[in-house]
Amino acid sequence: MFRKLTLLAVASTFSSMANAGFFDSNDFKCGRDDAVKALSERIKSDASDLLQSDFITKRKFQYNKPVAVYQGRLNSIVVTVKNVSTGSDGSYGLNCSATISLKIPQEAIDVVSNAPNYLPFITGAYGKINDGSLVWSDVSYSAKLADNNKDIIFNDFNRAYISDAIFNASVLAENKDEIIKSLSQNTLSSAQSAYTEADRELNAVWKELPDSAKNALKKEQLAWVNEKVKQCGRITDASSEAIKLNQRIDIYQCQTKITNERVSYLSGNNN
Repeated sequence: MFRKLTLLAVASTFSSMANAGFFDSNDFKCGRDDAVKALSERIKSDASDLLQSDFITKRKFQYNKPVAVYQGRLNSIVVTVKNVSTGSDGSYGLNCSATISLKIPQEAIDVVSNAPNYLPFITGAYGKINDGSLVWSDVSYSAKLADNNKDIIFNDFNRAYISDAIFNASVLAENKDEIIKSLSQNTLSSAQSAYTEADRELNAVWKELPDSAKNALKKEQLAWVNEKVKQCGRITDASSEAIKLNQRIDIYQCQTKITNERVSYLSGNNN
């Protein structure tokens, strides 16, 4: 009798082990751990595909590092899926809804801070930035178990804008220094052009003044020049590559502002 009971216990144990790791499709829910993990992995996989494709075509970005560097940055971004709800059965599977979020790399935030036109690159369709995280609420999709009762299949879920945001944030983060330097060079060029135009206009206005006015204003004009240098710095410094870019831009912009004010004064247009 004892031997019979022992054999029954062993048989029961093997039966339980045989079913381990497999799930009843009737118990499948959108928020089950394996479904949540699969959704996160699929989003990251799509983002990786976008990176690998653009690295070859360079349609969106330029790359000055090996693709593995950008891929490593992408891999480091964690996609969080929470507030998952399971609705009714749809034509493809369960109707699901979730909040999807990711932490934006600080370097990507720095790029956006310097160039706000990059903001749509990381917010996607309707993503909201909250305390350094990018959040999409009420994302709808369909999910079901594959025939092997193990793999998860998704449908009716446009992951493109989320995956694209991950891809963009990864590249912006890695290209931060180059992007900001390029932006600064463009700003410097614009500031230099603006100053050149203001200085040209000042010289034209001065040239049109009567000799008597020029003589009367000569000391005042010299004092104005010295005060402008005191407030803004020397134009020679603004054109020197030995000076930091931001300082050079500040000098040009300050000089331009004060020069335009002087033009208005000499023209009699100041209020």
